[in-house]
Amino acid sequence: MNWLALFLLAGPSLHFDITDARGHKASGVTIEAGAPDPDGWSQLKLTKSPKNKADIILIWPFDGEAKLQDGSGEIPAIVIERGDARAPRNPHIVAAIITPVVLGLATLEQRAQVTGLDPAALAEAAEKLTTSTDPFEKGVGLFYKTNPIEALTPLNEAYKQRQRQLTRVPSEIYPVAMIYGRALVQSKKFDEAAVSFLIALRQRASDEWALKARAEALKQVGKGTKP
Repeated sequence: MNWLALFLLAGPSLHFDITDARGHKASGVTIEAGAPDPDGWSQLKLTKSPKNKADIILIWPFDGEAKLQDGSGEIPAIVIERGDARAPRNPHIVAAIITPVVLGLATLEQRAQVTGLDPAALAEAAEKLTTSTDPFEKGVGLFYKTNPIEALTPLNEAYKQRQRQLTRVPSEIYPVAMIYGRALVQSKKFDEAAVSFLIALRQRASDEWALKARAEALKQVGKGTKP
């Protein structure tokens, strides 16, 4: 098999726009994507230049996985230095860090441990997200403060923003759809929640978590697992 055939079999590669705790382009750090799973998602791995001695961790995509976008451009990624005191001052960073918390995948204390941040400082920063002008940050903050009904409007706007992009990025759409769906469930809007989980499944067709969440939402309105 010649090199051209190998290139075509490999398919297009993932490219990342990597920013740091200050919102600046991260230097001395690159991201490598592993082999894609059946849904097209790849596990991401950070690589550092030999000169970069910092303890750098990837906090976005929230689960360290990404899928090729449907157009040109780069996939947003965020890295921070473990224990960086600047991180809680940046609401975009805080929202990324606590995304697993509002998704029910981790506690705030666990996220503080992973990132090396003070739990009290992280909790205080998370509560301040409710005053953000960014809909994703605001929605995450409101949901974190157990205000799912108030979180619906900003989360819906955050989802629409991501869908309106010329290039739609699965690792940006999937978590918003799942958070929005969870907020809808807690607001007892089960029909709408099932739709939101379906949107998540369009990004990850075999995702067991999204499949289960949608099935439970449909069960609440007596629809079983109908499409």
